Amino acid sequence: MTRTTRTTRTRWPAGAAGALAAAALIAVTAAPAQAAPPLRGTVQVSAGVNGAVPDNQSFSLGVNANGRYALFSSWATNLVSQPARGGRDVYLKDLSTGRVERVSLANSGEGQAGWSEEAAINADGRYVAFVSNGEDVVPGMQVKGRTEVYVRDRWTGRTELVSGGLTSTDPDQFHYSYAPSISADGRYVAFVSSRKDLDPTVVDPEPEPEPEPSLARPYTWKLNIYLTDRRTHTTRLISRDATGKPGESTSFHPKLSADGRTIGFGSLSDLLPPEQPPAAAPAAGTADVDLPPGAEKYLPAGAQPSLARPTSAVYYTYDVPSGKLSPASFDVGGSLAYAAFDATISPDGRRAVYALSEPGGSTGGHRSHTVLHVRDLRTGTVTKVSAGLPGTSSVGSSGHGSITADNRWLYFESAADNLVAGPQHPGWDVYRQDLRTGRTERVATAPDGSLGNGSSNEPFVSANGRTVVFGSTSGNLVAGTDVPAAEGYQVFAKPARSHHVGADDQGENEDD
Repeated sequence: MTRTTRTTRTRWPAGAAGALAAAALIAVTAAPAQAAPPLRGTVQVSAGVNGAVPDNQSFSLGVNANGRYALFSSWATNLVSQPARGGRDVYLKDLSTGRVERVSLANSGEGQAGWSEEAAINADGRYVAFVSNGEDVVPGMQVKGRTEVYVRDRWTGRTELVSGGLTSTDPDQFHYSYAPSISADGRYVAFVSSRKDLDPTVVDPEPEPEPEPSLARPYTWKLNIYLTDRRTHTTRLISRDATGKPGESTSFHPKLSADGRTIGFGSLSDLLPPEQPPAAAPAAGTADVDLPPGAEKYLPAGAQPSLARPTSAVYYTYDVPSGKLSPASFDVGGSLAYAAFDATISPDGRRAVYALSEPGGSTGGHRSHTVLHVRDLRTGTVTKVSAGLPGTSSVGSSGHGSITADNRWLYFESAADNLVAGPQHPGWDVYRQDLRTGRTERVATAPDGSLGNGSSNEPFVSANGRTVVFGSTSGNLVAGTDVPAAEGYQVFAKPARSHHVGADDQGENEDD
């Protein structure tokens, strides 16, 4: 099997304060007053001004709860009338009107001079959390050489810094904050940071000097997960070990539940409680694992997949009200396992979605591949998702799961050639699975149902299940277009009319 190789993005490492808003979870499944009309077919999200062909590639980042707003990053300079100043920016497309706007803006409303590639959107699309290394994002920025997390209020036009104060008490001024996730109401933002002064309640004596981080040993970076309450302006350390100290290594990819009560994240730090048996060492052959496209962005800085660098870690969930940290990445036999770095949780925080490696020659020449699993965090039940049609064994890797608010529909990317019957895609493609029936369908298809002529990946489904946003090099996904596959990725949105939440739900989701 051959496949299109995705262009690697240059990235930095990737990557309860106050009372919780009780209405936040409701907001994720309820459409705002002005609901978005459904899409009538696949559309290209990353389109230039007046429909011009983008002059560079774009990457999917998310979609709001009712599927109206698609979030993406781009290196293109012709998506809006004002050219990008930093070369990489975050954009939002209103799928109802077709309007594209840059959202990684300075507080002045002008484009900021830094680059922005990571972002997250809240339920109604009002708030976008983004990362920038620009020095002009908010007034009073005084320290150079750092990335920070900001929130842009699209209604008021205000941009605020959320990853700490404008100045730092940390003697290391070259710190990094990134990988934001935002709650449905926009109040809570989780992120990764190398700063040590964000939570004043944490005392980390560090009796021994930390090893000097380098590109050769990126996992020696001390990077932790934090949660900021934008209402109370307080920040809490999340990735603590059993003694309450910050994790000693790298934590990454935090994901907030809609109500802000649960945070999922991966960590190379030893955060397990004393009574929890450690995760078993990866089986022979699983060290050389075929990672899905885009997985490299979750690796520590400079780390690309290799035998010498980590490709998986324990996945955890953190309960904000109680402060309880629990391991989540168990296999179907009940043993704790190492999950790929793109693990996530469902909007209600009830399920964890993660990929575990299994021995078996992959299509990329590796000795193992990844298979998606879904764990019910309440009952402990684990379901293997991308294992292939009955009587077959999957060898192509799967990853980047995205699940709807009713916990029924799971979207994911895969290189497996045995997930659906009929003609098989020769590379990475986007699929969805009905978690009640086990049925899997291909998503990134041409209007007539035929295969996309390029590779597709990184799907994000809206909480209500009506819209999926994904990246693709295919040139035949939109009605009226049929051109060869491109070298770079663009972003597309597709309706999912047949299975949006409530369409055929006869009370079957009452699994409490």
